[in-house]
Amino acid sequence: MAKSVEDNKENMMICKDFCGICPTFKENKLKESPPHALFCARGKSEIAEKIVDKGCTCFGCPIFKRDDLEGGYFCIYGLEGKK
Repeated sequence: MAKSVEDNKENMMICKDFCGICPTFKENKLKESPPHALFCARGKSEIAEKIVDKGCTCFGCPIFKRDDLEGGYFCIYGLEGKK
């Protein structure tokens, strides 16, 4: 079962630091498509099926560590992450 991450201002500020440097986020211009960021709380991008995987920075994110998340690649796979 996916773990829960709060969609709040504090988490969004943390997310900006990590999504901003993410090669997949940049390459696919994910900021332009909902939910725009904080995929670990909001779910996968509306364009998930079109995303070209260029790597994932979720694993270094303080939210990932703090909330003991698994999988990463939340922009592509949603809250369940990559299996």
